[in-house]
Amino acid sequence: MTTKNDYDIMIVGGGPAGISTWLHLHKYSPDLAAKTVLIEKANYPREKLCGGALGGWTETILEHLNLEINVPFIPIHTMECRLGKEVYYHEQHNFFRIIRRFDFDNVLAKTAMNRGLKLLENEIFIDVVRNNNSLIVTTNRGKYKIQVLIGADGSLSKVRNSIKPLKKQHLAPTIEIFSPANSEYDPEFSKNSVTIDFSPVSEGLQGYVWHFPCTKENQPFMNHGIGDFNIFPNKKRASLKKIFTRELQARNIYMNPKSWSSHPIAIYEKDCIISQPNILLVGDAAGIDSAVAGGIHLALSYGDVAASTIVEAFRINDFSFNDYLIRFQNHLVGKYINKLNNLSREMYEDHTKILPIIREIFRKR
Repeated sequence: MTTKNDYDIMIVGGGPAGISTWLHLHKYSPDLAAKTVLIEKANYPREKLCGGALGGWTETILEHLNLEINVPFIPIHTMECRLGKEVYYHEQHNFFRIIRRFDFDNVLAKTAMNRGLKLLENEIFIDVVRNNNSLIVTTNRGKYKIQVLIGADGSLSKVRNSIKPLKKQHLAPTIEIFSPANSEYDPEFSKNSVTIDFSPVSEGLQGYVWHFPCTKENQPFMNHGIGDFNIFPNKKRASLKKIFTRELQARNIYMNPKSWSSHPIAIYEKDCIISQPNILLVGDAAGIDSAVAGGIHLALSYGDVAASTIVEAFRINDFSFNDYLIRFQNHLVGKYINKLNNLSREMYEDHTKILPIIREIFRKR
């Protein structure tokens, strides 16, 4: 099999983190962006499990990259956070937008391609081996000799699994479904609101149930889900299936659990390995927070950190990436994730702190 030497950089994964990495590269060093290839195992548009929240500092990043992503969305003006009978309402006009990753990722990728991104769909990363100071990456279509590999391939990252020694990842199980919005049982759609319900912490859940309005094929839909961040693994685990079944039935939804979708979320921890020589991890492959479980703004921000790190590496011809962790921790995204992780430990250690902490998080956002 002939080794391709056309590129210096390979990005594995065409979600927001991977595309953002290339877009930032294109902004900071067009020459390096031109020597970059991105491989995506699926083809666009493709479904992704995600609540689809565009919030935080997303608009700042899009403006920084001179991007206008025009896709259908639901503006959210109210966030309702529940803990038993206690309720905290955060009210802010256009607090964030709910999009479908099916639409957003497709438009983001096409925008990058229009700027020159070389994107190869239906190409699957298989493995990587070292070759002196470079890497040989094998995919289902061939071999590439590259200088830098970026793992943007999600929580179950194959690139991450190639890093040695491999540290066991903190994975949080999630379940979600999409169902047609029912005006009688799903007030969120007409109210432009979302519900985050922490009440099941009384049953051992270290996470929450969510109800987000969305659209699907221009029809009103709801995204219902549950996540357990398992901050304290020695505590008794809650039954996600039992809790989620009850929550769905309360909204007159009776679906066979076999039709549910499930995927873990990778939680960033301070002792995580997010780089090694010639290899960087971004987005869910590196990890997100365990308090509110991320948001697309985190994935987009990872791209900024990775791109600036790569540009400097080529400038000084040093691909050890020893500074990547420090760059990440000093960047807004790293500071935000570390802060929320610290807060999540307080939340799930003392449940009375959950709503006050959530209030603090969203007021400062």
